[in-house]
Amino acid sequence: MYKITKLMIQTKLLLLEYATVNDAAQNHWKLATIRNIRNLLLLLDLNAEVVPVNNARSLQNLLSSLKGEDLNDNESKLVEELITI
Repeated sequence: MYKITKLMIQTKLLLLEYATVNDAAQNHWKLATIRNIRNLLLLLDLNAEVVPVNNARSLQNLLSSLKGEDLNDNESKLVEELITI
């Protein structure tokens, strides 16, 4: 179950990254933010953490904990976008 939810988030990130790379109108900040979030997810211990795929606030809190500080505005927006996909 935990591996599936992490895989779901990673798949959503890949879809966003692909759309961002292939859309010249997208800002470069979004691509960097996607990569930052993906790197944070790689730090997850799947035996100890549950990845909240349906709750933006919970996912933001988890990622903030992994980051060691609050998410910036771009990261928070991206997390909200991930939940709505």
